[in-house]
Amino acid sequence: MPGVWRFGQAELHETDGHLRVAGSARALDRSSLQVLRHLLRHAGEVVTKDELLEAGWPGRVVAENSLAKAVSRLRAALDGAAEVRAVHGYGYRLACPARFEPSGAPPSAPGTALPAAGQTLPGEAAWTLLRRLGEGSTGVTFLAHSPTHGERVLKLARDEAGLRGLRREIALSRYIAQALPGQDCVAPVLGWNLEEPPCWLELPYFPGGNLHDWIRARGGLAALDEATRLALCVALCEAVAAIHDLGIIHRDLKPENLYPVEADGRLRVVLADLGAGEAVLSPQLEGIAPTLGLTMGAAAPHSPAAGSLLYIAPEVVAGEAATLRSDVYALGVLVFQLLGGDLRGALGPGWEARIADPLLREDIALAAAIDPQQRSLDARSLAARLRGLEPRRAARRQAREQALQARLQAWRRRRELRRRRLGAGLTAVLGVALLATGAMYLKTEQRRQQAETATAQREAMLAFVTGDILGQADPYDSRSSGAAGGGIRAAVDRAAARVDARLHGDPLAAAAVHGMLGNIYFAQDAHDRAITHLEKARTYALASGAGDPAGLVQVETTLCDVHRIGGHLAQAEEACASALEHARRAGPGARHLATLKLGQLRSEQGRHQESRQLLQPLLEQDALGTDPRLRGELHWALGLSARALGDYVAAREHFGQLLQVAKAMGEDSSWLGWAYNSLGSVLVETGEYERADALLQRAHEVFARTQGEEQIETQMPDAWRAEIRLLRGQWDEASAILQRIRQAWQDRLPPEHAQQQRIAASLAWADAMAGRTEQARAALAAVPRRNDPAQARARSSAWRTLRWSRVALALDELERAGELLELFEEELAQELPDPHPLRGEARCLRSEWARRRGDAALAMEGAAACRDSLARYYAPGDPRLQHLEATRAAFAAAP
Repeated sequence: MPGVWRFGQAELHETDGHLRVAGSARALDRSSLQVLRHLLRHAGEVVTKDELLEAGWPGRVVAENSLAKAVSRLRAALDGAAEVRAVHGYGYRLACPARFEPSGAPPSAPGTALPAAGQTLPGEAAWTLLRRLGEGSTGVTFLAHSPTHGERVLKLARDEAGLRGLRREIALSRYIAQALPGQDCVAPVLGWNLEEPPCWLELPYFPGGNLHDWIRARGGLAALDEATRLALCVALCEAVAAIHDLGIIHRDLKPENLYPVEADGRLRVVLADLGAGEAVLSPQLEGIAPTLGLTMGAAAPHSPAAGSLLYIAPEVVAGEAATLRSDVYALGVLVFQLLGGDLRGALGPGWEARIADPLLREDIALAAAIDPQQRSLDARSLAARLRGLEPRRAARRQAREQALQARLQAWRRRRELRRRRLGAGLTAVLGVALLATGAMYLKTEQRRQQAETATAQREAMLAFVTGDILGQADPYDSRSSGAAGGGIRAAVDRAAARVDARLHGDPLAAAAVHGMLGNIYFAQDAHDRAITHLEKARTYALASGAGDPAGLVQVETTLCDVHRIGGHLAQAEEACASALEHARRAGPGARHLATLKLGQLRSEQGRHQESRQLLQPLLEQDALGTDPRLRGELHWALGLSARALGDYVAAREHFGQLLQVAKAMGEDSSWLGWAYNSLGSVLVETGEYERADALLQRAHEVFARTQGEEQIETQMPDAWRAEIRLLRGQWDEASAILQRIRQAWQDRLPPEHAQQQRIAASLAWADAMAGRTEQARAALAAVPRRNDPAQARARSSAWRTLRWSRVALALDELERAGELLELFEEELAQELPDPHPLRGEARCLRSEWARRRGDAALAMEGAAACRDSLARYYAPGDPRLQHLEATRAAFAAAP
């Protein structure tokens, strides 16, 4: 949109990018200009470094130093006319108001004329433009050919607005590719050039053409049968539902941007031209959009509504912001056109005459309602209704048949009344009443049947549990031995083998029983068996249709938990994502549960800021207040994220809340053990070792009493007790505890599990410091090096990397120590806020590494930075600071 940004004593002309300060022109390079534009669109707000890096260098990986230099050049150009302030460790903000004044002038060209068909673009691919495919106000698309890539579509930007559209499409494509790996519903961006004009991006070429072309090649809509047109509508709705699930609005749904593709007997629709699209704020996106460089908000300030008028929702035409419901309106229009037989048809008065089926008229009316609040269907629901059209027709016929039978019965009753010579007036009144209450009777009968079905399912579950499990052993005491074959575990195993045979005709009951068995095995750390039963529960729940969406969410969130705790993070991601999708149809309670589990997963993945952003709204809204266990989980997850981010005050507060909830749940609750363990872990981090050791001992006792000595949880507090010994230099005591934990976990957690890796690193450090160098060297040698392919497969941990650096220094393997410290600096430190205890620890280790290499100046400088960092977190008597002071004294005494 042409216009001028006015801020402070400066102004920026949006179209040509000219900056004027106090009336005089100032030069800006492209990256600094794009950073300024992004700050202007978020004036007064803190903008993250990731967002600004994506704005200034879209699609490229550059160091933060490039951003710092661009901001420095921008400040020099502004010369005090407007202040760009740094928000330490986070980003920048423009510290003055800004307003945009649109002008009526048409957008100007970016500086060079767009090429024509037949020309070749410079670059490695050497694209030759074959023919023009389409043209809009901000860009042109060509079919192009490259010797290396073959035929593709190139979208060229006409002006700055077009360039913004290209950037937005790249950002959305990257987000979709990460969120939906292997998706085939959105045309992916395959490459781009945003550096020098002409700026373009590369898209796949669909030989069948867009929806207009595809239908024309088959003789028009009239030549397509209803099944094919319905299949097109369903595929279109499912494609839109996929991006809506990610919080993305297309904003320009029309036949020119839809590409039908037939492959492997399947018809799908590919969405293109997301340059007009925008990502809307949603619980799923709040945490992950900034990490992808995806700016939340409008496509451009004061931009006119994107899209083609026929498909634009009325509220958008009236000037309101586009929403997911705006896309649903466009879907309603497209479904009407496809089923009505005219892709140019408008949804005006009398449109119903074009759609013979009353069910389809209902669907279109719900999707394309004038009032957005009355659009009660989302894209996925519309797809489900269209896909289930035949069963719905059958149900409607059955309802009509039942109504007819009801009227017939009413007539027979009236005849019987006449036969009994009742008065004519009474007969008439009774007939009217029977007709009027017919519909109410049908609804009441339906509810009664549903209640009877639910009761039957509960009775089937109760019979299974009572006869197959409780009849053999006590399921609530894992140490019982009341049944032949070894108590509860043997009883559960025998019963589990009979579930499918007993309940194969009742999928909802089978789902509930498999879910119950999954929870039992999960509690016993039998993760493989738990996953087997939870997957079966999910399969049965899906097979039952929409019978119990809340139960399906319960199963999938538990499955996410099992995979997360077992270290299978990719499978956990799939289960949590599926739970979020199904939670949309199961009410707010299910959505809050799915969000909680996704937040816990993000913390396990090391994405602690995202975890906080997902979970903090649940706490502020008291979304889980009615369920003490879930409220405790919420405080626990927020405390873990706070601890990982070095916010120990917040972590202690959350773990204190968890302790209150756990105490209210009773002494026999394992949550009491987790509360003591979590609070003790923070005290270890802050150096309060005596109190921490006492709390961790209590945690061990609770776990042993409620779970048994052999369970994984029982050893967790001992890992922190070993950490206390390590920090105090009690190497042999620490080693004994760590060896005991490793032995207990040997058959329960795989070696690559994060907890096993943590124990291995700590044990190697204890061995190295205690003089057991052979064992320590063997452990260090097993850690993948940076150029080892195994390193790419396993997610590195900042904490473990620094612990292995300590091992390497203790073994005097300086080259390996330097490599590990570089890994931390280049790949892992970016995940941590500054200041952070691990950043301080890294400075200490870098100082020690420099001293060992003989670089005294660098060592002294690093030691000073190390002390300043650690003094923020630890008391003067902490062993870490005492060790540091001893090291500084050794420096001072050295020649």
